[in-house]
Amino acid sequence: MKKVNIPTNKIGKFAGKWVVIDPKIDRIIAVGSTLKEISSMVTRPSTDKNPAGTVPFSFIVPRKDEGPYILWIKSY
Repeated sequence: MKKVNIPTNKIGKFAGKWVVIDPKIDRIIAVGSTLKEISSMVTRPSTDKNPAGTVPFSFIVPRKDEGPYILWIKSY
């Protein structure tokens, strides 16, 4: 994982990578090759009282020749 501080309008340079975005400041704050690599930046304890829209979130940036990714998580 690499910590960064880059505006979200520069997200295209991270095509194929996982990014972490901080919605409070609208900036990319970390980049990694795998979700596991950046998971420490986006996981929170169940006792965290911050509203959902204020904590960092992650996703994989699609390449130009790819459509959007859809992450399917099966609940048990």
